[in-house]
This record gives sequence, C-alpha cells and structure tokens, in this order.
Amino acid sequence: MNLYFLVEGKTERKVYPKWLAHLAPQLERVNSPCEATDNNYYLISGGGFPSILDNHLVDSVADVNASGKFDYFVLAIDTDDISAAEKTEEVEDFVRSNDIMFNDCEFIILPQVVCMETWFLGNPRIYSKNQPSAERSAFSKHYDVARNDPEEMRQPREFCGSIGDYHFQYLKSMLRGKNIRYSKKNPQEVTKPNYIEALRNRIEFDQNCLSSMRNFFYALGKITKKEIVS
Repeated sequence: MNLYFLVEGKTERKVYPKWLAHLAPQLERVNSPCEATDNNYYLISGGGFPSILDNHLVDSVADVNASGKFDYFVLAIDTDDISAAEKTEEVEDFVRSNDIMFNDCEFIILPQVVCMETWFLGNPRIYSKNQPSAERSAFSKHYDVARNDPEEMRQPREFCGSIGDYHFQYLKSMLRGKNIRYSKKNPQEVTKPNYIEALRNRIEFDQNCLSSMRNFFYALGKITKKEIVS
C-alpha cells in the first residue's frame, strides 16, 4: 500500500511528514515515486493556490499513473474563504474539465478549513493563563478559539488581509505568549508528538470542532486500518 501526497504549500511540506511519522509510523517516505515499494509515501508541495491545481495536479497524476505503484492519491488543499464542500466541488470540476483520470488509484480530497494554521489553533495548551498582551487579548476578544471552533472564525472587517493571514497571525500571537516562535518556514512546534496529541484530544472531546482535521485523521485511519480518532 502506497500513498502519493500533493499538499498546499511550505507549511504542509514540513508538517505532514512529522505527523505521519507519529500517526502512521509504518509508512516510510521515498524521494521519488519510482522508489515506492510497499508501505511508502511520496509527498510534494503544490506551491499554494492556484498553482497546486494549475501547475501540479496534472503532472502529479501522470507520475502516479506511470508508476502504477500507488493506491491512494491525497490532495491536501486550503479552503481559504469558502466551505469544504465548495472547495471539493471546485477540485472535482477541475478534474473533470481537464479529463484527469486516476488509474487504479483512489483520489482523496482533504480540504483544510481555512488553512493548516487553523488546525493548529485547536491546541488548548497554547492559550496562556498569564496576563495576555493587548494583541492576544484583541484576538481572543474577536473570537475565542479556546471555546469555539477555529474553522468557524472569520477575520475582523478592519483586518487588511485574507482570512488565512488572520488565522496565521492569531497562531503566531498565541505561540509567542508561550515564548515559541512560529513561521511557515519553521513550524517545528506543531510537529511535536505532544502538539499532535493535544489536537487529537481536542476533537475527541469536542465532536463538533475542527471537522476537516477530523476528516484527515479518519482518512488516514481508514487507509492504514488503524483507529486514529473515534
């Protein structure tokens, strides 16, 4: 059983291998699709949207079909300011309009609502119990991700940036309160096993929270025949 991952951007390229090492240690990463044998995965970044579809999906599917070694093709893509259902439909429309065919390989779309930083906001341990800074207070006053689903958070009207930018800045602020630096180039903290387990505990405790991350855990569990979340 082999998997091919086409992921959104820099963050995913660094995070998913560490998450897979923790959640599915039986899977070993390979550097090229042709190296896959059994229980392997190959992962490549699509360089963001729309590049992930326009420039990478067709070529990646061609690689998978040419190798004939992959059982699953997993596309992890941000939804940004639309719903998971709308993003899934957008991808499916792209696949149909470009006559993309998957030969003996199951295509799995994993929408990340809003972006992967949204998932990271689900860790309750990053919320400082000390007196918060004015910046962190402003974020929490706008939307308390400790009590509410991070995937439902919109950006304030006065924020000059995308919804993904706001979630990214929110996460940076929360982690800074714990003296932790976070960037897309260096997301080390969120790749640690204790961080992953805190996220898993959050969705186990709150069944209505972070549904797109839950779907990732479900999909990985189904593929590996291992229960990751109940």
